[in-house]
Parts: sequence; structure tokens; C-alpha cells
Amino acid sequence: MKGIIYIMTTAVSGLIKIGQTGTNNYQERMRNLEANGYYNVAGLKRFFAIELEDYAEKEALLHDIFNKHKVGESELFALDQELIRQLLLSFKGKVIYPENIDQEKEFDEVSNVRKQSRLFSFYKKGLKNGDEIVFKDDETITAKIVGEREVEYGGQIWKLSPLAYNLYEKRGELNTSGAYAGADYFKYKGKKLRDLPDVVS
Repeated sequence: MKGIIYIMTTAVSGLIKIGQTGTNNYQERMRNLEANGYYNVAGLKRFFAIELEDYAEKEALLHDIFNKHKVGESELFALDQELIRQLLLSFKGKVIYPENIDQEKEFDEVSNVRKQSRLFSFYKKGLKNGDEIVFKDDETITAKIVGEREVEYGGQIWKLSPLAYNLYEKRGELNTSGAYAGADYFKYKGKKLRDLPDVVS
């Protein structure tokens, strides 16, 4: 039986909702969650959705695999949204949101972004906790380095890729894939983070 598994981001950085619904109920379910929140968490926004055979069993499997990351008995997880999207893209199905994307190309893009994110390190670039980086499209937006791959922005801790996604979403300028290699979108002393030479091997 076909149905939809979806991912939604929330107002809390690093917290996502993984759920499932019937194909005919999807739009109404999204509107309801975006308007009313879920489990006392607000700011839910659709991020990815795919129509699959045996969707209920596949969603239950995701919940089992990532049970340690689950918030109580809810459908909220402290997980990287790109990881779940990559997993869902590996299933044979039809992507419902975002619309009109090339599934194979999307999978490759998300895989590449996640690989780059894993490899990037502020410390390897010679940056340290407390240093400030700036958003490449608006230099009034700054974030403070607080870990090897984490920054503080807006009172929350972020990895660069989700922060770039969040900033472009607020500007209404998301790219077609929604995948962002974060180090390409922030600068330090005028240089893109990705272009800074490694000082630590």
C-alpha cells in the first residue's frame, strides 16, 4: 500500500519530525502541522516527502533505527535532516516535496553535501572557538564558532549546512535541491571558509 513519509524541520535547531500519512491526506496534514505545531514544538516546515510502497513499515523501521535520538514517545528526533533525506532517497518511490526533482541527482547531491560537511573542520582551518564567521550574502549576519563543526547563531547551536538552509529559507531563496554545503556559504576575514588553507593536517 502506498503512502507518504515526510520530514519537517522545527523552530529548534537539529530537531526534526519524521512522520507518515496517506497520499490523499498529505497537504492537509502539512497545513495542520505548520499552523499548529506538534508536541509543544512550533515552527514546523515541510522539508522533504516521498511516496513509497509499504510506507508505514518503512517509517516504523526509521523510528526503530533512530530510537535513541527520539524525544519521548513523540515523532521528534534530534537528527541531521540531510541524513534522513538521503536514506529516504535510497528507497524506490516518488518524491512529493520538493516538487519536480531528479531523484538520482538529488541523492548524489545530498551525499556530496554530507561528505563535505563531515570533512570540514574549523580547527583544521586554524579557527578557534569564539571566532566569528559571516554569511556570504549578508555580512550583518554573523555566527560564533563553538566547536569543530558547530556555531552559535540566534541563541542556538548549529552545524553550517542547516544554518545556511535556514537563512536562505527566511530569505525565500532556497535552491532547487535544498542541499547546502555549509562551508561554501560563510566567510572568515573576507574568504570563503571552504577556500581557507588547512593549517592542521
